[in-house]
Amino acid sequence: MITELERMDMLRLSNAEANKITKDCLKKAMGRLLREKDFQKISITELVTLAGVSRTAFYRNYDSKEALLEDVSATVRKAVADAILSLRNAEQASEQERILMGIFQELRMNSTDLVWLLDIGRSLMSHEQIEALVNAEDEKTQYLNAACLSAVLGIMTRWLKTGMNASPEEMGSICCKLLRTMRGAN
Repeated sequence: MITELERMDMLRLSNAEANKITKDCLKKAMGRLLREKDFQKISITELVTLAGVSRTAFYRNYDSKEALLEDVSATVRKAVADAILSLRNAEQASEQERILMGIFQELRMNSTDLVWLLDIGRSLMSHEQIEALVNAEDEKTQYLNAACLSAVLGIMTRWLKTGMNASPEEMGSICCKLLRTMRGAN
C-alpha cells in the first residue's frame, strides 16, 4: 500500500513528464510553422492546434510564443556550446577532427530546428556563451580564441544555410585545417 506522499510524488513525476511532452510538441509545432510563415504571423491558436495541446497547457509552460522561441534557442545554443567546449579541451589534432565531425553530424541531425532559428536571425550561440568560450588568461589568446570560434560558427552557419552538401567528415576536416592554420600563425 502506498502512502499519500508517495502517490503525490508519482503524480509530480507524471506532471513533469506531461510538461516535457507538451514542450516537445510545441517546439516541433513552432518549427513546422516557422518553415511556412513569418514568426510574427504565428498565433498561439495555430501552435496549440498543430501541437495537439490545450491553450492552458501552453500557458502552463510558456508566457508567450517568444518564450517558446527562446526555450528552443537556448536548447540549441547549449548543445552547440557544449560541443565546441569539448573541442577547446581536445589536445590532439585527430581528437579535434573527430569532435568537429561529430558536431557537424549533430548539426545535420538537428538541421530543421537550426535552419529556422538562423532564418529568424538567431545565432548558433549566445553572446554570453561565446564570451565564456573565448575567455583566456592573456588578451592575445582571447582574440585568437574569438577569431577561431567566429570562423567555425561562420562555417557551420553557411553549411546549414546552403543545404549541407559537404559531408560532416569533410566539414570537420576543413574546420580542423583552418584551426591549425590559425593557431600556427600565432
